[in-house]
Amino acid sequence: MQEHGDSPQPGRTPERIAFFTDAVFAIAMTLLVIEIPRPEGTEFDHMDGAANLARFLGAQAGSFYSCLLAFLLLWLVWRRSHELLDSVDRVSPGVVAWHFPLLLLAAFLPYPTTIVGHFPGNPVAAAFYGIAVGALLVCRAVLEQLAYDAGALRPHVDRARIRRNVVIIRIATAYWLLTLLLVWWAPWIQVAWFGTFAVWFAAHLLLRRSSDD
Repeated sequence: MQEHGDSPQPGRTPERIAFFTDAVFAIAMTLLVIEIPRPEGTEFDHMDGAANLARFLGAQAGSFYSCLLAFLLLWLVWRRSHELLDSVDRVSPGVVAWHFPLLLLAAFLPYPTTIVGHFPGNPVAAAFYGIAVGALLVCRAVLEQLAYDAGALRPHVDRARIRRNVVIIRIATAYWLLTLLLVWWAPWIQVAWFGTFAVWFAAHLLLRRSSDD
């Protein structure tokens, strides 16, 4: 078994995985904006088209909202991934394996984001989007736990902080999965999804405060 501080095996360097993860998330976050419909046609030209353009942009409110929600989710998942990979000196085979579904779901997310943005009141669209994000968060939670259990943290890293992060992502993931139970009955489900960030940061503050006491 590889001891802490030994050179990582080929294909298990945190830097290499971090570079590829950064690239996938950057592309996925860019595609979120590209998929938003753009006005085309002469009815939007000059001052006479101002009212038409205003109505068109207003009709895309669902797309703008879904894009913002997905961008923030990808940002948080990417930040946690980046922080975690900077905290270890090697990655286990399990961590490498679980990056496959994580990155697959991140790259796929622009598609359900487009669908729910076009049909915000459709429960099937909401469920499709919610399941994709829920699966992404589950992968993130599994990766967090695997990295913590692997014993590969760098000597200067605070294990208590990493453990708090494991608990925080579990809480946020559980909240998101619970909201999926409301998809078919709550047309305001995307507002509840935005609450994931409040749950995330509230859990962070509470756990940090309890550890300081």
